[in-house]
Amino acid sequence: MSAGIRAARFIPPRGTPAWWSRHWLRMVAVISVLVLFAGTHYPKLSIGTPGDGPDKILHFLAFATVTVLLRISGITGGAASTLVLVGGLAILDEVTQEIPGLGRSFDPLDLVADFGGIIVALAWIAALGPDRSGPDWFRTGQDRRIASLVLLLASPVNWLHLAIATSLGAMLGGVFLGVAGRNPIVGPVTMVVVGAAAGGIAGLVACLESGRRHATDRMDREQRCLNCLEPNGCPRCETCGGGYRGPSDRHIPSRRIAMVATLWTIGSAMLLFGGYLLLMTRSSDRSWMGTAVRRYDALGLNFEMMVDATLLGLVGAFVVHRSRRRMSRIAARYGIECLRCGHDLQGLPEQPEPRCPECGEAFVADSGVPDVAARRESEEHGER
Repeated sequence: MSAGIRAARFIPPRGTPAWWSRHWLRMVAVISVLVLFAGTHYPKLSIGTPGDGPDKILHFLAFATVTVLLRISGITGGAASTLVLVGGLAILDEVTQEIPGLGRSFDPLDLVADFGGIIVALAWIAALGPDRSGPDWFRTGQDRRIASLVLLLASPVNWLHLAIATSLGAMLGGVFLGVAGRNPIVGPVTMVVVGAAAGGIAGLVACLESGRRHATDRMDREQRCLNCLEPNGCPRCETCGGGYRGPSDRHIPSRRIAMVATLWTIGSAMLLFGGYLLLMTRSSDRSWMGTAVRRYDALGLNFEMMVDATLLGLVGAFVVHRSRRRMSRIAARYGIECLRCGHDLQGLPEQPEPRCPECGEAFVADSGVPDVAARRESEEHGER
């Protein structure tokens, strides 16, 4: 996702890997819009049986996908313009279904599902976007990850690999939930659609991550410019004026990352579960909340599942956003305190290989007396 945000701000020279990545992203985005309109305007299309029609979930997934592709391809300039454009497409999509002969009709609940997908997609794009409040080495790491994704998407063969991984994941997930997820509440067609969506996303993410690691190795081996991704971009790229920056020897321990993510996840899950219990306890009384819950239940299981997906998507994006913000603040304390156990590292004697006296974690000691104060001042400035 972040690769498209970077591509939207930087216009790469024609013919460079970054330009090809932008080109393929825009082509796929346009194709996704055409496929969406073809599917929603197919005459008298009916998926599933009465009581087992996953149309709301499909609307949610389709418009989330279109939003992501339009945003990261740079066709839309920002979150607001993306919301306006894709929201306009959703309204146009529903209005034009009233055309005589299509056998389709305008459904305001479909529109709610469309906007649910749009909002969740924009929330995840914002959560995964680069954070500019951390120190230089932390921001460089983010730039390198984004550049590796751009390099990965510059090859049509890699696009084929992503399509295969997504298709295989969708087939495996759909078959698994279609067989193992049978229950008297949710219909089999809906379970297959949910399983296919979950499996497709899992396959896509796994392929993206493995491909990104391979692209990172290639980028370091060929010392590619982090802007246009042309090789031999060190120290200054002759194509765009950028340059190559290698990996930093500083890092946040994985134990600390897991702890921060776990705490935010548990806290958000407890709040969400508490709200769910509150709604369930009030659903049978005669108050306004009970009336609202009963009217919500009357909208059908398919709509409820779409709302659940929207809430879970927003909560997940919030957890990722806050965890990443916390990581940037932890990174700003590098050399001041141990990033693993939090022990104060100031005033330690010089060592050939500095390690925390509390837990033994290695760190890089910055030379120079004013560095600690300067880093504190930059950290406070970043928080403001």
